[in-house]
Amino acid sequence: MPIPFRRKHGAPGAGYTPNLWPVWIVAPVALIAAGALAWVSYHYAYDHFAQAAADQKPPKSVNINDVLKAAVTALTLIGAVLAGLYAYRKQLLAEGDAHRADANQLAERYTTAAEQLGHDQAAVRLAGVYALARLADELGRTTPGVHRRPVRLPPHALRIRPDSPRAQGR
Repeated sequence: MPIPFRRKHGAPGAGYTPNLWPVWIVAPVALIAAGALAWVSYHYAYDHFAQAAADQKPPKSVNINDVLKAAVTALTLIGAVLAGLYAYRKQLLAEGDAHRADANQLAERYTTAAEQLGHDQAAVRLAGVYALARLADELGRTTPGVHRRPVRLPPHALRIRPDSPRAQGR
């Protein structure tokens, strides 16, 4: 029986979306891990304070409030580090989404300009040339070290020759 929350590898967009674990698996595991970490940090802090209290002359009892403060401080620090890692991962995913959106927009603009180059009307072909020139300018600005000369077309390049199939209506 397949797991209902898993994304299939062949699904559209599967390469762009991370495969997230279902909440009903992650939540109990995270709670158990947090409880175990709290228990370990409390006992570690208690042992540390007990050793320090036993080394004093005369020996003193362990102050439970100090142990709890130390354990909570350690757990807060661990939580802050994990929250920072989560925010960093979320930022990387957002940047990846932005890069994909830019690439899709560039591909759409290129396709539209390339379609205009094959049009029957000279003005539409000229618009396609200028659109491709704008794309090249934008890519030149975003790609360091790329230099481009401006596009110049002779006037006769946009005229349809009388002997061409377009002029004859084929």
